[in-house]
Order: sequence, then structure tokens, then C-alpha cells
Amino acid sequence: MKTFNRICIIDYKLVAENGDTLELERGQEYTTSPDREDGTCVVFSRYWAPVPVEIFAGAIPFTE
Repeated sequence: MKTFNRICIIDYKLVAENGDTLELERGQEYTTSPDREDGTCVVFSRYWAPVPVEIFAGAIPFTE
């Protein structure tokens, strides 16, 4: 699977129905999936979750 490194440009918080929380911090680098058709990408961290691509400043290929 192709992955990318991306820098978060705004703080973003996602809370699941069960209370699990994914917090992305401005200025931090995250490994993600490629862009998806719905304008999201999946962040690979403690939880894998789709987030809006626009919270990141571009994508640099990490793995092919």
C-alpha cells in the first residue's frame, strides 16, 4: 500500500461513538493513505480514521 507523510495545518479532533478520541495537532507529521474520492485520507495512528485532506499541507510519498 502506498502511504504519505503529511503535516497537519490545523488542530483536528474526532470522537467515536464509543468515546475513543483521535486528536491531530497542528505542526505534527502523520502517515496517511492516498487521497480518497470523498476528499478524505486515512490517518494511521493509534486509531485508523478518515479525516479531511484539507487539514494537511500537501503529501510527501513515504512508501510505495
